[in-house]
Amino acid sequence: MRTTAIYILVFLFIIPSKKGFANLKPDDFKKFIVVIDAGHGGHDPGKNTRNGIKEKDIALKIALLIGDELQKRKDIEVIYTRKTDVFIGLEERGHIANRAEADLFISVHCNAHNSQASGAETYVLGLHRNKTNFEVAKAENEVIYLEDNYEEKYAQYNLNSPESVIGLTLMQEEFLDQSIQLASYVQDNFRQKLKRKDRSVKQAGFVVLHQTVMPSILIETGFIT
Repeated sequence: MRTTAIYILVFLFIIPSKKGFANLKPDDFKKFIVVIDAGHGGHDPGKNTRNGIKEKDIALKIALLIGDELQKRKDIEVIYTRKTDVFIGLEERGHIANRAEADLFISVHCNAHNSQASGAETYVLGLHRNKTNFEVAKAENEVIYLEDNYEEKYAQYNLNSPESVIGLTLMQEEFLDQSIQLASYVQDNFRQKLKRKDRSVKQAGFVVLHQTVMPSILIETGFIT
């Protein structure tokens, strides 16, 4: 798990020197801000396995390990959406990053399947290119039903409709190229350093990615099943 966390963040070490990834203001820039979002939490366990492993626990451990490594750099500030087993709504996760005027948003998750599926994949916000992408995003987005007043907060989303994300994608188009390059760095490290099956960079309509106004990715680090 520690190795997984380290290679997820390897690409981050070169980014502060690449202004294309940051909302930089040269006169007042102090630190490169990375928001790390451990998926699920609290009464939302995420995916589960037969032996009791919960996605929320694995995602949190990986997120904290990434943060520990990044905080060794004096020019990087790390902000977590959660550091304990608590429930944070999808909308609030994005708001945390926006309020911090973050340069990057990384959401950490784990996959699960009833087959022998394996490997890692990284998502950026976009259209559901196929049914599999749609089902992954739909499963993660269903967290909103655990939130109070979800009907009002997420009235613009139709989780059952791939077409419903077209307008949402346009709102984040400014950061799409940066997010795709970021996701490619992550997948390169999974494949080259960890020798993990590369399930590629994909696009899908994740609510948590839509909420942010900076380069943002969602990493499915592996299959806990």
